[in-house]
This record gives sequence, structure tokens and C-alpha cells, in this order.
Amino acid sequence: MSKTARNASSRAARAAEGDTDVTSPDFDNSLAWQRSLWVLCAGLFAFVFLALASFNSADPPTSTVAIPNSPPLNLCGKFGAALAHMLYETFGLGVWVPLCYAGTLLVFIAIGRTMTHPFVRFLGSCMMMIAVGGLHAEWFPAIGPVTGYQAGLIPMALAMLLHGHFGIGAWLVFLMMLSIGAIVMADSIVAMLPGAVARSLEFLSPVWKADWAGHFAAMRERVRSMFPQPAVATATAPRARRSAAAKAAAATAATAVVEDETEEEEYEDEAELEDVEDSDADSDADSDEDSDEIDADDHTDEKVADTTAAVATVAAPAAPAEPNRQALSDDALRAKIAMLPVKMNTKTPAKTASDDDIPRTPDYSGYQFPTLELLDEPEGNYSAKMEAIVQEQAVVLTKTLEQYGIKGEISEMECGPVVTVYSVELEAGTRVARLETIAKDIARALTAPNVRIIPNMAGRTAVGIEVPNKQKEKVRLKELMSSGHAANMMLPMFMGKDSAGDPLVLDLAKMPHMLIAGTTGSGKSVCMNTIIMSFLYTKRPDELKLVLVDPKMVEMAQFADIPHLACPVVTEMAKAAAILEWAVTKMEERYELLKEAGVRDIRSFNDLGEADLRERMNITDDVEWARIMKKMPYMVFVIDELADLMMTNKDVEQSIVRIAQKARAVGIHLILATQRPQATVVTGLIKSNMPCRVAFKVASGTDSRIVLDQKGAELLLGQGDMLVVTPSQTEARRCQGTLVDDKEARGVVKFLKSVAAPSFERQLLTLRAINKGESGGEGGDDVGAHDAHKQDELFDKAAEILIESGRGSVSLLQRRLAIGYGRASRLVDLMGQAGLLGEHKGSQAREVVVTMEEWQR
Repeated sequence: MSKTARNASSRAARAAEGDTDVTSPDFDNSLAWQRSLWVLCAGLFAFVFLALASFNSADPPTSTVAIPNSPPLNLCGKFGAALAHMLYETFGLGVWVPLCYAGTLLVFIAIGRTMTHPFVRFLGSCMMMIAVGGLHAEWFPAIGPVTGYQAGLIPMALAMLLHGHFGIGAWLVFLMMLSIGAIVMADSIVAMLPGAVARSLEFLSPVWKADWAGHFAAMRERVRSMFPQPAVATATAPRARRSAAAKAAAATAATAVVEDETEEEEYEDEAELEDVEDSDADSDADSDEDSDEIDADDHTDEKVADTTAAVATVAAPAAPAEPNRQALSDDALRAKIAMLPVKMNTKTPAKTASDDDIPRTPDYSGYQFPTLELLDEPEGNYSAKMEAIVQEQAVVLTKTLEQYGIKGEISEMECGPVVTVYSVELEAGTRVARLETIAKDIARALTAPNVRIIPNMAGRTAVGIEVPNKQKEKVRLKELMSSGHAANMMLPMFMGKDSAGDPLVLDLAKMPHMLIAGTTGSGKSVCMNTIIMSFLYTKRPDELKLVLVDPKMVEMAQFADIPHLACPVVTEMAKAAAILEWAVTKMEERYELLKEAGVRDIRSFNDLGEADLRERMNITDDVEWARIMKKMPYMVFVIDELADLMMTNKDVEQSIVRIAQKARAVGIHLILATQRPQATVVTGLIKSNMPCRVAFKVASGTDSRIVLDQKGAELLLGQGDMLVVTPSQTEARRCQGTLVDDKEARGVVKFLKSVAAPSFERQLLTLRAINKGESGGEGGDDVGAHDAHKQDELFDKAAEILIESGRGSVSLLQRRLAIGYGRASRLVDLMGQAGLLGEHKGSQAREVVVTMEEWQR
């Protein structure tokens, strides 16, 4: 028990006996004294440690150089230099042994551990110090910190004395002193050394555990079988007859041996096997009698030796040649790989795709959806082409793993449209890091551009090795729409197929926002076209409104006249910033409408009937009822290049973040794309509010980390090869994007133009581009929108209230004008655009920048 614990127990005992004068443990004088003493000792230890560590032979007092260092280079100054010089001169380098012991003792005291017999252990450290100095003087007399006393004065004197009496035997004396001192100072550590050394040499256990006698015996027999001894020819007829008789007996014995071995393999019952062994013993006795008769003849010893060699040669089983065994191994390996399951979900559906398979609202209201006949058919026979290639790659992969000493077996193969995943069951104790170190060598053996190691696959114990296919499959939109994976989705997006060949269909309403990144030519624009085509096939114009932002003016120009557009395709980034600010205002209006209707999200609002909605909102006036939105359409903003938008107007980040944080419940969603995923473009706020991220091939691993928070996108192959992260699956999934060519898009757009014309939002048509510096405000001059909104009878009164109060507070307008939050916040935003209010300051009220006289004027 430590002293602190004993003090605590004694105080508790005195308190139990009624002694009220018990000092509180927080004010224990003895404990404070101990801590102060420990701090003092720790400071002295640090001082001596730094002095010895920074010792310089040219610091005073020194006799090595004529002009000593001034000031000394020692970290502890003159006193530290003198102390280090004295210790090295007296004890040599062995002085570090007791110093290390003192440091260990201080650490033990600090962590509350008790060291038994500290003084005795200190004596052991001193013995080790003398032994280290003596060995230093014996082995390296010319090396040391202080010239003339390289090993220290005391060790050198002792070494000279012992060397004069014992000669080289002085080494043994110092080694014994070193061992005894180590045992006294650290007995437990010394006791652990033999076991540690034995464990470190375990890798040599196959050497001394091998059956060397058996190996040499087998090698000797093999050599004897390769060079049989020739029979000795004799001139006399009797010897020739005896030699022929001996050969016949040897052949008979060899035949008997072969037949006996065959019979032993056929018998399975132990009793029968024992009977056979008894009969073998009888036959051996008969053969012994025959051999005795042969030995009785003249000069039969040589013939018996020849017979024995012949029997050994005939009885020895013939070992198959090495090349034949290797060929059989390859055939067996191919046969084993052929029996493994190959998951092929890339086959063309058996049934013909129909428009009924697409999830749509049953009530079309006279609207006609585009048919599947406008889309290209998926390519067939891809699985038949790939199955043989996948199995051959599996054989090469198995051999490569064996070549690099990694023991594992392929348990499953999943062939997708662009990559194949080989599930490898590693032997117990094999680290996955070994696979990652040879990833480039595996790619070279498989003649692939690169491979990706998947260390953890959910629900499996195997490790995944992702290998690009030599032939890619073109994933078509028609095939994915007929798969049935989009059932019960509000905004389905037919993205492509994953590495296992399963369709990847995402619901934007659950994402709820998406970030797409990729270099030029990686498939980013085709992915956005696929998303837009998915919406055109599944939603009516009254169910979904699209806002397309295309700074390149050519990527989305083909969708310019579709009826789903809320405004013409936006090509000016400044106007796109104004549209996003309008979206923030629209979001607040929708939240106010949901609040009045008593529902939580857009889906619940759209499920309300007109009678139920009118009753919930308590509307009796038909004119007011005509202004109320009966069905709330989804709104999706597709922005092709986020970097241009951020460079044009930095304040647009605030609008994007507000929409991304709040707009899910009211059905407003963002799809942002960029080819420069830099930290200045994809900021932390934007990325944290975009849980769905799609990364095509990027330039570097840093760009991949910015988009996906992990590396891997820099290894993609381009042309639709992508990694997808969703809110439900944070582990990146490798997929092949859907291919929608321009011919398909033009055909669908032409069909929709014949069905309906676009119905634009009037407010979006009156918006003007936001230009910084105009009207002295942050947002510029938006005259059309202001003229429309200033018709509100409360605008002037609200402006006077805010100017009188000196702060642009939404809650103040709610209280003073008895209006809802949506209308109050809209009035504040309009006054900010008009230049009456300053910039946003987070949760604080905005500052009023005009006086009452200026407002009245």
C-alpha cells in the first residue's frame, strides 16, 4: 500500500474513533511536502540530464583546447558544463546508468507505483556504472568525452589494477559485475530477457524442428535409385544359375511387396488388416528360409546385395516429374476457379421493358410522358464475354498472391459493368496492409491500369480486390427504368450500376442535396443529363420545377424548351446568385404555408385534399382561397459549375448553405457540380450540408479527400467511372454511370415540346442579376422585383418601424404588424436589397443604414 493510501486510511480510522481534528486530504501537509520534494528532484534530474546531453569538450573547464568556448555551449551554462565535465571525468559514460535509474524512480513515484528496495537497486546501478566504464577502458580506451579520461578516472584505475593481475580475464570480471548489477537494479526486466530472445528467434523454428535425418535418408535413397549397382558376372554355370535364381526371387519379392501394398489400401477394417499383416509375417519367414539356403552356397553375399538393391528399386514408388506436377496444379486451380460463384447482374432483363414499370403518378391530368421507345436498347451478351475473362484473371490473381507469400483463396467474384471485385479470404494472421503494399504488382500481373484494395466489406470477412474490366458495359437508361428499383421514390435518379452490377437508383428527396465533382471528360455532364432525363420520365411539370444554370451555354441548351423549367436556362452567374436568393425567400414562404396548414413536409401537404386544406387554414373568402397553393411542386436547382458561381459572387455561399440546411422539408433541392473541387470552392459549410457526393476522376488525392473525405477518386478510369457516397452508406461505392447520348435527349425534348409549353415563374423572369457595388448595398439593384413587391401596403410602414427602432429585426415586424414570419422576413430581405439595411450578422438583427429624414426624402 502506498503512503498516500495509508495516510487516507489512518485519517478515516481517527474519524471513526471520534477524532474531529482530522486534517482534510486536500490540505495534507505531508502530501504537500512529498510533492514539493518530487518536483525538486525532478528539476535536479532534468538539469543533470540536459547538462550531460549537451556536453561540449571545448566548454570550460577544459584542457583540450587553448581557448575555451565563451560563453559555453552547454544548455545549463557554466555550472552545467563544469558538472558534466566532472561526472564524465570521474565515471565516464557509465554515469548514464544511475541517471536513467533515477528517472525511472521519479516516473514510478509520479504514477503511484511502488518500487521495492530503491536503495539496493541504486547500488546495483552504481555497480553497472563501474562495469560499463571498465569495459569501456578495456575495449575502447581511445574513445570518450573527456580527453585523457575517456572511460572515467575510477573505472580506468580499476581496469588497470585488474588487467595487471588477470590480463584478459578482467573482461570476465567486468561482465560479471555488469550482470550482477543488472539483476540487482532490474531483476524483473532481466528475467524477461530470455523469453523475449526466444520469441524473437521463433522465425528460425522450422530450421531446428525439421526432420533432417529423414531428409538425408530420402535423398540417399533417391541417389541410389538413380544409380543402381550392376550385377557381378561369373564364369561358372552354378553361380549363373544361382544368380538367375536370386533375380527370380527378387522379382517375386518385389511383386509380393507391390501386391501387399495394394491389398493394404483395399482393406478398411482393422481386423482384416491385422490378418493381412500376419500373413505377411509368414511370407517373410519363408523368404528368410530361402535366403538362408542361398547364403549357404559359395560366394552368395554379393548376390544378396544385388537382390536387395533390385527389390528396393522395384518397390520404390516412381516420383512424378516436376513439370507434370506443375501442370496438374494449374489444371486443378482452373477447375477450382470454375466452380466458384461469379455474380453477373449485367444480363439483359428477360421481360420487355414497358412504360408501366416507371414510377409515375396515376393521375396524368391529360399530360403525356415520353415513352421508352425513345431510348436506346441495352447491349446484350456482355456476361458471356466477361465470364471467361474473369475466371482467367482469378487464376492469375491466385498465383500472384502465392508468388508474394500471401496465403489466401478467392471465395467469390462480382462482375460489374466497369470493375470486377474478387473476394479473397486471407489466412488467419495475414494483415491487409500486405495487400496494399503490392497493389501495383497485382495490377502489373493482371495487365490492369490499377487495382483498389477494399479492406472491409460489410457483412463479409473477405478482403475485396477491385480490378477494372478489359471491356466496359454501356449502362443504358432504358434498362434501369425497367428494373423496378425506383418504386415509392419521390424524385428517382437512375445513376448507373455498382461494382456488383446492381442498379444504382437514388431518391433525391432523401439525399436531399448532391455534389458532383470531376475533371473534363470524366462523365460529369452526362451524369447531370441523366438526372434531368430521370425527372422528365417520372414527373409532370406541375409536380417538379427545374432551374438549370449553365455557364458554358452548351451543356444544357438542349433542355431549353422543356415544360418543367421554372425559368429559361440561366447562363449568367450574377443572375444565378439572384435566383438562389429568391429561392431562400421562396423557402421561407413555403415554411409559412406548411405552418398554417399544420403539416411537417411537402409530401404531407400534397396529400391533403382541398377540403381538408381549406379547413386547416380557416379560409372562407374565395378570393383568398384562389391565391393559396393547392399542390406544392418540387423545385430542383441544377448548377453546372459551382466554381464560376463562387468567383462571381462570394455571398452566394450563404444562400446555398441556407437552402441546404432547411429546404428539404419544403421540396427544394440542390445539385451542384464542379470540375475544380478546391477548398475555396467546396467549402466546409457546403460539403457538410451535401451528404450525397459523386466523384468522377479527379486530378489528385487531395481533390478526392475534399469531395469524399477519402482517397480513391484519382484512380478512377474516366468515362462514367465514379464513386458515390450517400447518407445511408458513407463507404464509397464504385459505379458506372448511365450513358445518355445527345440523340436520346433530343428525341425526348422534341416529344415534350409537342406535349406542353414551359410555364415560367413570373418572379424569376423579373429578377435581375446581382452586381456588387450598386445602390450602395450588398445585393445591388433589383428594380423589377422591388417594383413588384413594393405594392405591398405594409412595406412603407415596416420601413418606418425598423428605422425608428434602429435594427432590422424580423420578430419586431411580427409583433408590431401582427404578421407571420414568412411575410416579415420577406419585407426585411426587400429592405436589405433596397439599401435600407446592412449585411447579415448571423443571428443578430441587421443594422439600419439610413435615417428617417433620408427615408422621408
